[in-house]
Amino acid sequence: MIRVIKIIIFLSLFMAYGAQAESVTINVKGEVDLDSFNCSNTNSVLIKRACYKAEDAYLIVQIKENWFQHCAVDQKKYDALMGAKSFNKYYNEDIKGQFTCYR
Repeated sequence: MIRVIKIIIFLSLFMAYGAQAESVTINVKGEVDLDSFNCSNTNSVLIKRACYKAEDAYLIVQIKENWFQHCAVDQKKYDALMGAKSFNKYYNEDIKGQFTCYR
Protein backbone atom coordinates (compact mmCIF):
# COMPACT_ATOMS: atom_id res chain seq x y z
CA MET A 1 0.00 0.00 0.00
CA ILE A 2 2.81 2.42 0.86
CA ARG A 3 4.50 1.57 -2.45
CA VAL A 4 1.31 2.45 -4.37
CA ILE A 5 1.09 5.78 -2.54
CA LYS A 6 4.74 6.55 -3.40
CA ILE A 7 4.08 5.77 -7.07
CA ILE A 8 1.02 8.01 -7.11
CA ILE A 9 2.97 10.85 -5.50
CA PHE A 10 5.85 10.39 -7.96
CA LEU A 11 3.51 10.42 -10.98
CA SER A 12 1.69 13.47 -9.66
CA LEU A 13 4.96 15.36 -9.22
CA PHE A 14 6.24 14.24 -12.62
CA MET A 15 3.07 15.42 -14.33
CA ALA A 16 3.14 18.70 -12.47
CA TYR A 17 6.81 19.49 -13.04
CA GLY A 18 8.44 17.08 -15.49
CA ALA A 19 5.89 17.29 -18.27
CA GLN A 20 5.82 21.04 -18.60
CA ALA A 21 6.20 22.42 -22.08
CA GLU A 22 9.52 23.87 -23.10
CA SER A 23 9.40 27.43 -24.30
CA VAL A 24 12.03 29.92 -25.38
CA THR A 25 12.14 33.69 -25.69
CA ILE A 26 12.80 34.95 -29.18
CA ASN A 27 14.12 38.45 -29.77
CA VAL A 28 11.24 40.67 -30.96
CA LYS A 29 8.51 37.95 -30.81
CA GLY A 30 8.58 36.86 -27.17
CA GLU A 31 7.76 33.40 -25.81
CA VAL A 32 7.44 30.46 -28.20
CA ASP A 33 6.32 27.00 -27.08
CA LEU A 34 8.53 24.31 -28.63
CA ASP A 35 6.08 21.40 -28.22
CA SER A 36 5.09 21.42 -31.90
CA PHE A 37 8.66 21.90 -33.22
CA ASN A 38 11.23 19.36 -34.30
CA CYS A 39 14.32 20.47 -32.32
CA SER A 40 17.88 19.26 -32.74
CA ASN A 41 21.09 20.11 -30.94
CA THR A 42 24.08 20.82 -33.16
CA ASN A 43 27.80 20.34 -32.78
CA SER A 44 28.44 23.97 -33.72
CA VAL A 45 30.28 26.43 -31.49
CA LEU A 46 27.81 29.25 -32.19
CA ILE A 47 24.56 27.59 -33.26
CA LYS A 48 23.52 25.47 -30.30
CA ARG A 49 20.09 24.30 -31.44
CA ALA A 50 17.69 24.53 -34.36
CA CYS A 51 13.92 24.00 -34.12
CA TYR A 52 11.70 23.67 -37.16
CA LYS A 53 7.93 23.58 -37.61
CA ALA A 54 7.32 22.22 -41.10
CA GLU A 55 3.61 23.06 -41.38
CA ASP A 56 4.43 26.74 -40.82
CA ALA A 57 7.87 26.70 -42.52
CA TYR A 58 9.08 28.34 -39.31
CA LEU A 59 12.68 27.99 -38.11
CA ILE A 60 14.09 29.21 -34.83
CA VAL A 61 17.77 29.00 -34.09
CA GLN A 62 19.67 29.35 -30.82
CA ILE A 63 22.89 31.27 -31.35
CA LYS A 64 24.90 31.22 -28.15
CA GLU A 65 22.23 32.18 -25.58
CA ASN A 66 19.82 34.03 -27.92
CA TRP A 67 17.02 32.70 -30.13
CA PHE A 68 16.23 34.05 -33.61
CA GLN A 69 13.24 33.35 -35.86
CA HIS A 70 13.09 32.78 -39.61
CA CYS A 71 9.86 32.50 -41.63
CA ALA A 72 9.04 30.82 -44.94
CA VAL A 73 12.00 28.44 -44.62
CA ASP A 74 11.15 25.37 -46.67
CA GLN A 75 11.97 21.84 -45.58
CA LYS A 76 14.88 21.58 -48.05
CA LYS A 77 16.62 24.61 -46.47
CA TYR A 78 16.16 23.18 -42.98
CA ASP A 79 17.44 19.76 -44.08
CA ALA A 80 20.44 21.40 -45.76
CA LEU A 81 21.22 23.32 -42.55
CA MET A 82 21.03 20.18 -40.45
CA GLY A 83 23.21 18.27 -42.92
CA ALA A 84 25.77 21.02 -43.47
CA LYS A 85 29.42 20.37 -42.62
CA SER A 86 29.48 23.85 -41.09
CA PHE A 87 26.25 25.03 -39.48
CA ASN A 88 27.67 28.52 -39.05
CA LYS A 89 28.72 28.89 -42.69
CA TYR A 90 25.45 27.54 -44.09
CA TYR A 91 23.37 29.64 -41.70
CA ASN A 92 25.29 32.84 -42.46
CA GLU A 93 25.27 32.34 -46.24
CA ASP A 94 21.88 30.74 -46.86
CA ILE A 95 19.49 31.68 -44.05
CA LYS A 96 20.55 34.73 -42.03
CA GLY A 97 18.89 37.90 -43.31
CA GLN A 98 16.87 36.09 -46.02
CA PHE A 99 13.80 34.85 -44.14
CA THR A 100 12.44 37.82 -42.22
CA CYS A 101 9.36 37.31 -40.07
CA TYR A 102 6.70 39.97 -39.82
CA ARG A 103 4.87 38.53 -36.80
